[in-house]
Amino acid sequence: MNINFEYYKVFYVIAKNKNITKAANELNISQPAISRMLKTMEAQLNTKLFIRKTKGVILTNEGKELYRLIGDYIDNIMKAEISFSKIIKNKTIKIACNKTYINYLIENKKLDNIFGTHSNINLIDTNNFDLLDNQLSNNLIDFAFISEPNNYQFSDELVFKQLEEFHLVYFSNKDNNKPIVLLNNSKFSDICKKYLQSIDVNIENIILVDDYDVIYPLISNGYANGFLIKEHINSNLSKSDTSKLNISDNISTIKMGILYNLNNEFKIKKYFNK
Repeated sequence: MNINFEYYKVFYVIAKNKNITKAANELNISQPAISRMLKTMEAQLNTKLFIRKTKGVILTNEGKELYRLIGDYIDNIMKAEISFSKIIKNKTIKIACNKTYINYLIENKKLDNIFGTHSNINLIDTNNFDLLDNQLSNNLIDFAFISEPNNYQFSDELVFKQLEEFHLVYFSNKDNNKPIVLLNNSKFSDICKKYLQSIDVNIENIILVDDYDVIYPLISNGYANGFLIKEHINSNLSKSDTSKLNISDNISTIKMGILYNLNNEFKIKKYFNK
């Protein structure tokens, strides 16, 4: 006999309340759905469990025996579900992040869409893949917002899930003699240098910066030319900026998403499979 556990839960709550309507309200399930589930369960057990009365229901002898056998177990499981739900709801979510991507999510209110009104979020600023591998493998953080790790082999239990796709473009002040500002990241720099060579721009005068967010001010204020993610700065570009700057077509696609441990997949589904 293979009866869905939810049917036993429905049976227990009806028996406890001695009323189908009250059971429906407690379980947040419609009364017709509760009645259908009870009917299915009685058919699978080949026995009647309740007798309907004017103001509710009473257990049959078979129903009383079933309630005696499973009542305590179902009650304990339901209490455990409530307790666990509170733990999950109240537990701080620890997230390692690419700071620029987090700023983009916050500015565009996408972080609110993911977590709702959850107030216990601890953001850890890091792009060090070795550190992320250790933290995620040992469940020290819940997940990380990162770009797709093409040239790094994470532990087998870690999975990358793409959320968005961005496009790298070249911003120049119509003066190719200005310094080129690049993010101090080998993958980023390689893509940018190859593009500059393809358009015959001198790559000897390069400024390397550790923080992506300082690149835009340097370019928009006329101090340098450089590369930016188009989607990140679209909202910041004024008409005067657009008239001053040459903006190339998309040079490269950057995939952004989350890196997480398979052991933590239930939480990932909660927030990212809506």
